Amino acid sequence: MNEPPKLSYCGLSDIGLTRPNNEDVWIALEELGFFALADGMGGHQAGEVAAKEAVENLSASVKILAENPPSNCSDLVIALRLAIEKANRWVYEMGRDNRSLKGMGTTLCCIYWTKESVIYAHVGDSRIYRYRKGKLEQLTNDHSLFSRWLSLDKSVKQSETAYPYKNVITRAIGTSHRANPEIAVANHEPGDLFFLCSDGLSDVLSKEGIEKILEQTLSMETMASHLIEQAKIKGSHDNITVLIIKDERQDAKQDLSRQQLDDSPRSESIQSDVGRSKRPSSQPL
Repeated sequence: MNEPPKLSYCGLSDIGLTRPNNEDVWIALEELGFFALADGMGGHQAGEVAAKEAVENLSASVKILAENPPSNCSDLVIALRLAIEKANRWVYEMGRDNRSLKGMGTTLCCIYWTKESVIYAHVGDSRIYRYRKGKLEQLTNDHSLFSRWLSLDKSVKQSETAYPYKNVITRAIGTSHRANPEIAVANHEPGDLFFLCSDGLSDVLSKEGIEKILEQTLSMETMASHLIEQAKIKGSHDNITVLIIKDERQDAKQDLSRQQLDDSPRSESIQSDVGRSKRPSSQPL
């Protein structure tokens, strides 16, 4: 039987250079193997409310789920999907019933680390990466108009910012009665590092730029600090949040491939029902 994972983590959130408040929220339920990050959007402090409520509602569902966990991975994927949709309905109802919160929403990404695998999910453009043996892999594809544009024009580099609708996401939590989370399953190996971040980081740092920092022999706290510092140097004007989770076991010999367990439509092939939710621009206020 494989050795169970031994997890450590570090989360760091920074208000950034120009924002009046921090609408990013993260949580770590280390004992359950659950980690989540949300990046809110909406007028005044509504985005902050959306992110906080989504993360808290989802975490409450995961705690209940952990009391009687499903016996197989497929059932756990279904349970996580239902929990995300429940959190979406909670935020959606809050926005509909409270005039000051109308139109609020949030991105959401999370991972559920089990003994056998890592189940990860996302809605919006907050990202999940896996860093293994010196190589960084982006596991999620942004639910955004910009991401769709990139998929249509392979000659465009992701770091280019000329596209006029870069801040428009096509799925979000709380802006519609359904969230349509994208869910997949990855294997984990000793020494793996899973990395969650808000777009305040990924909008300005390329995959190669992030990889360059991660490949240095640093503590997770130092990694997180360096990533945020570099994002500011690169001109990020948004909130910046990083959540790093590491499997502290010794290196393993196996290298199994990642498999997809997602029965929802892919972001490239569906018409979003979010109504082109617009996030705050990354330009200075």
